[in-house]
Amino acid sequence: MTSSIAVTGLTGKAPATLKVGVDIKHTYRGDLVIDLVAPDGTTYRMKNASNDSSDNVITTYTVDASSEVAGGTWKLRVQDTYSADTGYIDSWKLTF
Repeated sequence: MTSSIAVTGLTGKAPATLKVGVDIKHTYRGDLVIDLVAPDGTTYRMKNASNDSSDNVITTYTVDASSEVAGGTWKLRVQDTYSADTGYIDSWKLTF
């Protein structure tokens, strides 16, 4: 699943400490792979699949996005690596 945020009104580069806050509801968070996709299509891996049976991913990741322009459409891409569980992106945000 993918969710987009359009960033307008910012010029220049994104920061080296771009904060990505996520609230993802899922019954087995270890199944999830989470990426931030920059406006130019560059992908930043924030979470790999793991052996974590807890529910939900509610956290803030820090991404070095300093090579990216700040403005444009940023995407959060969440991949479920196993088919037996369900979930959804409840919300997410970028803090520049």
